[in-house]
Amino acid sequence: MFSDISFSSIDSHILVGLLALVLLSGCGSPANQSNERSSNSNTNSEIGERSISGVYNVDGAMGTDEYSGVLTITDQEQAYNFRWMTNKGSRIGVGVQTGNNAAVSFARIGGGDGCGVVLYKIAPDGKLTGRSARWGEYKLGTEEAVRTKGNRFIGEYSVSGTDTDGQEYKGTLAIKKDGEGYDFEWRTPKPLIGFGIWKGSHAAVSFGGRQCSFAVYDILSNGTLEGNWGGQRSVEFGTETAKQ
Repeated sequence: MFSDISFSSIDSHILVGLLALVLLSGCGSPANQSNERSSNSNTNSEIGERSISGVYNVDGAMGTDEYSGVLTITDQEQAYNFRWMTNKGSRIGVGVQTGNNAAVSFARIGGGDGCGVVLYKIAPDGKLTGRSARWGEYKLGTEEAVRTKGNRFIGEYSVSGTDTDGQEYKGTLAIKKDGEGYDFEWRTPKPLIGFGIWKGSHAAVSFGGRQCSFAVYDILSNGTLEGNWGGQRSVEFGTETAKQ
């Protein structure tokens, strides 16, 4: 991945070796890995929610800039660890899942301090119900946002939630259109600014700074992940398909 966000090129011989190591560390082929959550992992998962842990072959693009490689997703406490190794470089991130959607905040390896992600389900009345996780913590937070001004997705919201450190909070959330995406501004005891995407009945946002990018996926019935990704430095959204 990913333009600016653009990965630096990697020597092809080094890349082949790295991809091989990732595949070997996957404890067998994806077909031999369980896709169902155990009772000891991701304890906040919905009943019947299918785990997305595994090793995937990925193909993606930002405009005409294409890439391919391997994505490894592992259960990490209550959240997920994402790691991409592609012909455009490497990225690492923290992700959350709600039903048939997943979202991740990612950055260069070692560059994600302060990054986090929120994945919202959007009810017919516009209410947002979210799960969040922060870089390096892998604990889930929760949030509810009720629109008080505006229509459709853009507007002002009253929010209440529990942060990933277990602290409860209240405040407001403002969502504004910005290019192809949306700016998010939380006015709470711990103010945050983020950037994200709205896709029908769900939305995803990455917060923590311009170094923090996001990806959001639809989880298909065959386990394939179909996603979009981007960040505040990009002028358009990229696409990615990850197949086991």
